[in-house]
Amino acid sequence: MKSRILYIMFLLLSVIPSSAQELRWSVGMDYFFDNMEYKASPYADARTLQGIWLNALGGAAWDSTHTLVAGVNLLKMPGMQQAVDKVEVTLYYKYENDKVHFRAGAFPRQEVLSNYSDFFFRDSVNQFMPLMQGLFWQLGKEENFFNAWMDWTGYSTAERRESFFLGISGKASRGLFFVDFQSDLFHLAVNYPNDGRYGVSEVIQAIGSAGIAYEKGNRFRLMASAGLFAGVERDRKADVAYYPLGFTARLHGEYMGFGTENNLYAGDHRMRFFPAYGSELYRGNPFLQGSFYLQSRWYIRLIDSGRARLRLNCNLHFSEGEMLFQQTLALTVAVGNLMSREESSREYPWMRLFQ
Repeated sequence: MKSRILYIMFLLLSVIPSSAQELRWSVGMDYFFDNMEYKASPYADARTLQGIWLNALGGAAWDSTHTLVAGVNLLKMPGMQQAVDKVEVTLYYKYENDKVHFRAGAFPRQEVLSNYSDFFFRDSVNQFMPLMQGLFWQLGKEENFFNAWMDWTGYSTAERRESFFLGISGKASRGLFFVDFQSDLFHLAVNYPNDGRYGVSEVIQAIGSAGIAYEKGNRFRLMASAGLFAGVERDRKADVAYYPLGFTARLHGEYMGFGTENNLYAGDHRMRFFPAYGSELYRGNPFLQGSFYLQSRWYIRLIDSGRARLRLNCNLHFSEGEMLFQQTLALTVAVGNLMSREESSREYPWMRLFQ
């Protein structure tokens, strides 16, 4: 079956006229280690996760703006008995010029939603479900842009409920100052045919903030912002709705490859339906179930080149009067000419350990 999928993908790539196309390819791997020491928390489980993704992609580009990409992504979880624990298919069309970026199909979330706060997608979502399946459109780029997207996460069957994300976000900058926002709607519907077991539930959330940002090459960067985090959580079958509102702030800084990312939330309890629906309805950070949460990430870049990145994190979570610890290691390696990659000039003393 897998060989048939690959054959169909590369057959699709071959239909573009050879006189106009440029064939591209990429082979890479993503490794993650995530140790969560959350025993004292009522909101998150203490556990250790590991995974190795193998990503094999082929593509064709033409007229400098069009790209068609197809490939397979295989997940191996150390300690599991199967040779391959999960198979995902990457298949998307991309149109991109100086003003517009459009994608349709199944494509990596981090390539298009990297501006979103960590509050929207918890770590395990990005680790085990790295692909979006839907549409993405963006006008502008870098520090001034607006985008809209859809991610279809569940197809309705007799035993499975329909679900999808809709989102918009944007940013406007002038000099050191900026304003930005991120928002999404998650819609959890019924099964098909509808047998009455399920109702419709929705979660809408949006962060709007203003701040300052300064960057000097690869040596120093600083960003600080403050804003509001609003939301709507509704269970139509139970006829219950909540409207959480809170204050949020960010302070991110990095010097010579050593950095910190701090995200604060203070306000109403969120994820009020989590005891009933759990991860089926909520994909965000579980610590937001409390009224106060501070996430403080401290990291060091051990390798940072155009083809390989290795980052070590020690994360602190302050929630419900407790300080909880998390250690992560993330490695990304890719070779090929599918994505344009600029060789990084980052060169820090500790990187000599790998030379």
